[in-house]
Amino acid sequence: MKIFPLLFIGLVVLNAPLHAEGGINVDKVIVNHNKKIQKLNKRYKSLLNEIDQLNETQKISDAKIKELFRLLEFKKTNEVVKQTVTLIKRDNRKAKKIYTSARSLLLTDQFSEAVVMFQSYLKDYPENSNADDAHYWLARSYLAMHDYNNAKDAFIGYQQDNPKHHKFSNSLIELARVYIELGEKGEATKVLDLMIKKTPNHNSINKAKQMLSELKTQAKEASEQSENSTNP
Repeated sequence: MKIFPLLFIGLVVLNAPLHAEGGINVDKVIVNHNKKIQKLNKRYKSLLNEIDQLNETQKISDAKIKELFRLLEFKKTNEVVKQTVTLIKRDNRKAKKIYTSARSLLLTDQFSEAVVMFQSYLKDYPENSNADDAHYWLARSYLAMHDYNNAKDAFIGYQQDNPKHHKFSNSLIELARVYIELGEKGEATKVLDLMIKKTPNHNSINKAKQMLSELKTQAKEASEQSENSTNP
């Protein structure tokens, strides 16, 4: 910035008018130079002001663009949320209808149809609010059909996934019945022991104790018969 005025002064001096005696009018040159410098400074400040205004305008424009994109993104997100909620409500209504139909089939002794309906429900809506109940009722449907192998698998699967479900204790005594039907009395004894220890105040606890007592009596008799047969 300092070089420019010096060059400017040099050029002005070279082209400056001479005095009548042949010399250069230095005072006049300096005055003219200062005036031009002042004009240049004013122009420079004016340009700086214009640049500041442009920068400020650019900032405002950028902010408006960002806000516009934010609003567009919010609108898009809001629409997605609305669509998702609508789909969930629609699926929940459909899921509830299937679950209710399956329960009705079970209650009217249409066990094989109930099995198909509960399986369909669990396949399509595994995370739905009634999925745990559906798993339990599926096992009960197999038990009602005397399909003990599938009932055993269904009860065990339900218990593994739902240790705190309100039907858990019921499932233990029902699984014990399944084991008895399959001739797995040792497993039935273990399940009944577990139920009595976990839920001593359950409304079926007396039934469980009776079943356990019968199993132990049968086991004792079987053991005595085995000893008598080996010791004639």
